[in-house]
Amino acid sequence: MIIDGHAHAFGEFGYTKTLIPLMDRLGVDKVVLCPSGTEPDVEFSVPKIAYRKTSLIPFFHILGNIFYLRPQHKKMPVPNNDYVYSLVKEFPDRLLQYFWIHPHDSELEAKLNENYKIMFFAGIKLHQCMMKFSNLDGGMEVISNFAIEKNIPIFIHLYNFKEVRKFVELARKYPKANYIIAHMMGFETIARKGKDLKNVYFDISTYFIISEKRIHLAMEKFGDDKILLGTDSPVGDRCLELNIEKIRNMNLTEVQKKKILGENLAKLLNLL
Repeated sequence: MIIDGHAHAFGEFGYTKTLIPLMDRLGVDKVVLCPSGTEPDVEFSVPKIAYRKTSLIPFFHILGNIFYLRPQHKKMPVPNNDYVYSLVKEFPDRLLQYFWIHPHDSELEAKLNENYKIMFFAGIKLHQCMMKFSNLDGGMEVISNFAIEKNIPIFIHLYNFKEVRKFVELARKYPKANYIIAHMMGFETIARKGKDLKNVYFDISTYFIISEKRIHLAMEKFGDDKILLGTDSPVGDRCLELNIEKIRNMNLTEVQKKKILGENLAKLLNLL
C-alpha cells in the first residue's frame, strides 16, 4: 500500500482527471489532499534546495516572512476546504482530506463539528507560516481535544524554534492526540526535548529537502512506525514519484519500506 500523506489541491493535484491517472501510473493507492489557499489552476514551484542535514526551521522562517511581505497575502488566506471535499467525493476510495482551520477562528469548535459531520475529514491541517498562532493558544487545546475525540491526526507546519519547543509542551499535555510534523520541521529540537513522546509522527516531504540520512536519524530516534511518506505535491518536480523511489532505494528492510510508504499512515488514519 502506498499513501501520499501530504499533497495540495492545485496544479496537477487540483483535478481528479490528472491526479487519478498519475496515481494509477505510480501505483499509489491513496493521496491525502490539503487545501492550497489558492485557485486549483495556479502553477507554483520552488527552487530545488540541496538535501538538508540540519533543521529546516531557518529556511522556512525566511520563506514565511517572504510570504507575508507579498501584497496579495496581507490578508489571512482562505483555505478551500470545500473544493478539496468536492474532489474526495468523486473518488472517496482514493482521496482523503485534511481540514485546514485557524486556531484563532471565533467559531472554531462549531466549525470543526459542523464540517466533520459533512466531510468526515481524515485529519486537521495547521500552518504557522500562513496563519500566525501559538502552539499554546487556547485554540490548540480545542483542536487537540477534537482530534482525540474523533481519533484523527493533526498535521502541523511549525514556524520557528520557539514554537517547536511550545509544540513539545502541547504534545506532552495531550498524549492521546497524534501530531504529524510537516517536513520534519524542528526534528532536532523535538528529539532533544521530546524524545519520550509517543504521539509524534514525521512527514518526509519534500523530496529535495529531506535526505536519506535525516530519515534514518528519525527512525533511530523515534522508530520506523513514526515515519510517513509525504510529497508536498505539486510543489517541486515529480516529488511523488521521486519520494517513492527514494524509499524503495534506501538501505531498509522490506517491512520498513512498506511501513513508510503507507502502512504507518493507514494505521494512523484507521484504514486498516
